[in-house]
Amino acid sequence: MMNLTKVLSAFAVMAAVSGCSTIEFTNGEAMSSEQYSVWHHNVAYSLYEVSPPVQPSKFCPDGWSKVTVEKDIVTAIGGSVDEAITFGAVDVWDPWAVSVTCAR
Repeated sequence: MMNLTKVLSAFAVMAAVSGCSTIEFTNGEAMSSEQYSVWHHNVAYSLYEVSPPVQPSKFCPDGWSKVTVEKDIVTAIGGSVDEAITFGAVDVWDPWAVSVTCAR
């Protein structure tokens, strides 16, 4: 029980200090309500991308208005699992949430 408490405590600390960030790319066209969300995966301290690049034209063939790349609480917690297990020694997986908003 004591080891589980330590692991959960380490997980909570890693999730709390992992931080969140957002990058927005705006195309300048009017936005529609059509939006698509995917996760983008990096590994090995984010040195390598294992997901293909997100191409807005695949989601929005008539043009895109905004692309948002975000480290939110869900991706931060998901990405901190490996750090909690290794007590911060290894950062294997780093997911990012990417959302594409189509133009009108």
